[in-house]
Amino acid sequence: MSSRNSIYTTDGSQILKDGNAIDQNGVNALNTFGIDNSSLMQDWNIKIVREFIGNLREQPITGNAVRDSKNQWLHSLQQIVEMHRQQGRVTILCPFGWVDTNGNQQLLTGLNPSEQLFFEAYKERMQAIANQFKGQSDVWLELWNEPYAFDDSNGYTHEMWLKDQLEMIQNLRETGFDNIILVPGNGQGQSEDAILVYGDQITTAYDNIVFDLHAYENWLINGNETTIQNRFTKLKNANFPIIFGEIGVINTSGLMQVQDFLKVANRAKIPTLGWLWKKDQNDQNALMDGQGNPNDLNNNSWGTTFFNFLTD
Repeated sequence: MSSRNSIYTTDGSQILKDGNAIDQNGVNALNTFGIDNSSLMQDWNIKIVREFIGNLREQPITGNAVRDSKNQWLHSLQQIVEMHRQQGRVTILCPFGWVDTNGNQQLLTGLNPSEQLFFEAYKERMQAIANQFKGQSDVWLELWNEPYAFDDSNGYTHEMWLKDQLEMIQNLRETGFDNIILVPGNGQGQSEDAILVYGDQITTAYDNIVFDLHAYENWLINGNETTIQNRFTKLKNANFPIIFGEIGVINTSGLMQVQDFLKVANRAKIPTLGWLWKKDQNDQNALMDGQGNPNDLNNNSWGTTFFNFLTD
């Protein structure tokens, strides 16, 4: 089952495993807070797991769990990767938050990366992670979770997006890390506009780049199979490898329908990762109830819907 010796690369709009296009989907998970090595992920046919790093500054990369300044135990990234690797899964490591020395957490979503006071420290930590996982091709690094304002405010421009992404990619590549890197879209990760304008400048400069988009309001409200397919086609025609690193049924605007999106993603074989692998029937985005069954409580049967998407 181990994927340790498989090589993941990109070619045009395709993500390849040992030279063959992948048809794999998965989930977002919280194993940094406690490693869940149950067989449930196999039962759900999960092949890619995007792992939440909520405290990039203190997140242990190797070794034992540590207690952070927020008094939470954090488990090491290498332990999480090994657990997934034993079951043949790809691990995506993604920074979601920065915790300062006083224990105050700043979530990265919606921020302009290079304008943050901790940006240089962020780059150092990401280099340390890249150094650990270079040569482990089943570990992909994402630059930043959901950057820039949803409405392109706060001084955002596509030129800012390009400059930031190039700086963050180069920061990893100069360590010798040649694994796949996930580059987020603009508009809090939901918009492909910047990718369509400037993505080719990134894929021309660097190999093994995959663009990550998140399917919430921008895709699920007022979208249908035709409009979603048209957007997919535009990205594919531009030769951009795409992953949908998150899809969920509820966000700031309330409950949303995902069926049309999942139908098109399934046909297009674009890797799509559900939010969230968690046992909590009171969290409408949680895929499982407390017993580990699909969570269908007040959430448009999200658990069963995504289980069927993964296993059909």
